[in-house]
Amino acid sequence: MSSTFTLPLRLNTRQTTSNDGTISTANTGAAMISQQVAIVGGAAATITIPAGSIINSIDGYLNVVGAASRAISITSNGTTTAVASLATTALGRVPATYTASAAVANLLANVGVYDVTITLASEAASAGTLSVQYTGRNQDGSIIAYGSGYSNN
Repeated sequence: MSSTFTLPLRLNTRQTTSNDGTISTANTGAAMISQQVAIVGGAAATITIPAGSIINSIDGYLNVVGAASRAISITSNGTTTAVASLATTALGRVPATYTASAAVANLLANVGVYDVTITLASEAASAGTLSVQYTGRNQDGSIIAYGSGYSNN
């Protein structure tokens, strides 16, 4: 069984300590989400995440090593930006090595008003699993809940 929720998915208590039906103050953040896709030798791997998200981490879980590394890019509304690389010469969990720039930091902090595609470039041999952890937020990067019928006043 699965359930579908509108992002951002907020995690907080529903009532105050008085238990009088009053909804508590919004004092927590939004839930982190993780998506995975297979890494296959000779093919690119892609994951699409929603607009407004903050990317927490990008990792490879490699069970077959490759030649050197694979580039990681983010495409938003037709514009592709190189953001990191993933070394493919060692087995196990391999975190992405990010490009040191303000533009990359800003893109990772809020992917913008369009859904984005994260692409791990093709490389001849490496294989395993690509995992992207992100927090789904509103397009403007806020985590204000809407549509649930409840409000925090």
